[in-house]
Amino acid sequence: MITLCCPSRGRPQLAKRMYDKAMEFCTDKKNIEILLYVNEDDETLSKYLSLFHRLPGVKVIVGPHQSPSFSWNQLARKAKHDLICLIGDDVQIETPNWEKIIQQQFDSVDDKIIMVVPSTGRPRGYTETQWQTKKTYYCKKDELLPAPHYVIHKNWFDTLGYLCPPQFWHFYVDTYTQSIARRLKRCVFVPEVVFKVKKIIDKTATQVRSHLNIRKRDDFVWETCRRHMQSDITALQEFIKKF
Repeated sequence: MITLCCPSRGRPQLAKRMYDKAMEFCTDKKNIEILLYVNEDDETLSKYLSLFHRLPGVKVIVGPHQSPSFSWNQLARKAKHDLICLIGDDVQIETPNWEKIIQQQFDSVDDKIIMVVPSTGRPRGYTETQWQTKKTYYCKKDELLPAPHYVIHKNWFDTLGYLCPPQFWHFYVDTYTQSIARRLKRCVFVPEVVFKVKKIIDKTATQVRSHLNIRKRDDFVWETCRRHMQSDITALQEFIKKF
């Protein structure tokens, strides 16, 4: 069914809450896989290992301190299910049968080349149509959703080789992927499924934002990545044509 890919650092209790909510509201726990990437120098590593020891459906993968983008992509390569979700440890899934609802969107598309975007559970940033109708729909070319988490199929992943664009360290990974999906007319907003998220600015988040001037670096990459984006769009279009 679906694999949730989640890098986490210094926040084992948040990661455990994410796991608990995902399992609580899913239909079939056997079809849910949760992969956590934790840095080997994390001061709370032992807490991660003790919290998730022998819990069903979850694996903790320990490795070097690296960018969230790289971790998401490494986890996606290990995913055993066809649907791959980019998610953060601060997410609380609040919708019963959430994985079934997401699966239905992919079942409706033969080639599976869509990007499914759940809502964040907050009206701020959404248009009236997006928020109040609560109906699934395909986004317009210029319609950016304020939702950072998404699901793609392995057909998408295998075609491009990534879950999130590897040129970014942390920022813009959702914006870039949404831009591709909208230009393909394959960005599907599912407001019925709520991935509640509240940004938590702690020492972990601050470190990500300040280390190696990452924000400005990713700003620069976003400003200069258009030809790479077009190449990715073309690759997916070719897959759709040949399917």
